[in-house]
Amino acid sequence: MSPALDIPRLDEHLARLGRLASTLSHEIRNPLGALFVLVDVIEEELQQPTPNHAAQVAQILAGMKTMLSRIDDLVQDYLSLARLAELRFEPMPLGAVVATSAQEMHKQCADRGITLRLEGLPSLGQVHLHQNAFRRVLINLMQNAIDAMPQGGSLTLCGQQAGSWAYLEVQDTGQGIPADQLSQLFVPFHTTKSDGTGLGLYIVREILAAHGGAITVTSTPGIGTTCHVMLPLVALE
Repeated sequence: MSPALDIPRLDEHLARLGRLASTLSHEIRNPLGALFVLVDVIEEELQQPTPNHAAQVAQILAGMKTMLSRIDDLVQDYLSLARLAELRFEPMPLGAVVATSAQEMHKQCADRGITLRLEGLPSLGQVHLHQNAFRRVLINLMQNAIDAMPQGGSLTLCGQQAGSWAYLEVQDTGQGIPADQLSQLFVPFHTTKSDGTGLGLYIVREILAAHGGAITVTSTPGIGTTCHVMLPLVALE
């Protein structure tokens, strides 16, 4: 079993969490403020019902659920980052872990008209993983790819070994990312999605860093995006 984060890395991690906490409190205040407004509106509606009372209440409740969901997403994302310091890693076959997570997304891909392809996964070898944390990496990357292809397309997970590293590419044929936005992808709370927290790719990068790995992204607007993941292979004894 490999250890959790070493002391220098832990200190850096805790300092980063402290900085994030300040921004997180601001991000949570926005949906909280909207919730207070909606509570006032529904209270007024209940006291003085309008002719379309049922539809009005249903709309308000839907808005409240959206705000509560956003707050929950923000808290869960932050907790995922906070728990990185406690992760313990075990040697696992990377290809099998990737294939299992891909299977979870198969139905969603099929429903969206997206062809899911797996290439080279059996050759990826063993890496030290915390399986649940790494699953979040894969699900986040695949979900981003799916969201980028609302009209359907192709999602490919391609693996290979090179030297002492395992490389995994998550490729989509979606709308792509403008060059001026690529540098912002891993900035906390930066998002182009109306329902995103802006922590997804940041969490991916931090989880991979905790595994001794890294991620880069390349993209061509109108062609698609590729996320390049690299992880150190288990050293041969």
